[in-house]
Amino acid sequence: MLRLLLLGLMLVGLATGLHQQWLVVDWLKLTDDLGLPAPEDLEPIDFNRLIIGDQEQD
Repeated sequence: MLRLLLLGLMLVGLATGLHQQWLVVDWLKLTDDLGLPAPEDLEPIDFNRLIIGDQEQD
């Protein structure tokens, strides 16, 4: 039971960190390390824009 509680707290902390941009994922470096083909553009992928969408479009 304690393991599930700690796992849940870790997942909530990870989700909060990604949402608050405390954690930044460099997708180009990650795909390169995994040996996957990278996109052609050299701009880093904004994780929040990828998941939530562009909030500046009103």
